[in-house]
Amino acid sequence: MNTRKVTGLSMIIAPVIAILGWIFIGAVLLKAGPDDPEKFMIALGDNNEAVKYLFPLVTILFLIALGGLNRIKNSMEGGSGHLMAGFGFFLVIIGSAAQLGEVAFTLATAEASHEGNMSIASSMLASSQAFGAISTAITMVGIGLIGVGILQQKNFTPLVGGLMIITGIFTTAVSLIDYENPIIIIGFLAVVASFVWLGVSLLRQND
Repeated sequence: MNTRKVTGLSMIIAPVIAILGWIFIGAVLLKAGPDDPEKFMIALGDNNEAVKYLFPLVTILFLIALGGLNRIKNSMEGGSGHLMAGFGFFLVIIGSAAQLGEVAFTLATAEASHEGNMSIASSMLASSQAFGAISTAITMVGIGLIGVGILQQKNFTPLVGGLMIITGIFTTAVSLIDYENPIIIIGFLAVVASFVWLGVSLLRQND
């Protein structure tokens, strides 16, 4: 199995498992979200041990999928959309690195809540949400720019490029306006759909 196929499969499998895991954590395990901070902190504390493993795992899976964008960017080298895709991927890297801060503060929130230090948990949650809002916005701007590059170069169907642009604009706006709003799941689902689309396209390409 060559690199192209491995990348294609990683962009199909990793984000799907990650988004399902993320939905499971929020809807089944915690049954709460950041839009209800007090309930969310209590749920994190009650599920402290599971959170320690699940949050990093979901994050790693998303990073694997984002890493696949590097293959997309490299395949565009020398083309009309390479510069835009390259800058977009640069922003994705910056945003992804910052998102690790969100995860770290979320784990700290769970630990503080578990120990009954709700004032500390509240501060950690506020930091987590601040990191999350900015990092997600930066990442989504990057994904949107990669979509612009795809439209310029036409190395993939324009539909996936358009989806990435719309997703980038929508999710960036939600992140900056109200990051805790559950509607942001629409943007994340659209990102997963675009990654799967790109992964399938890579698998169909000839060596």
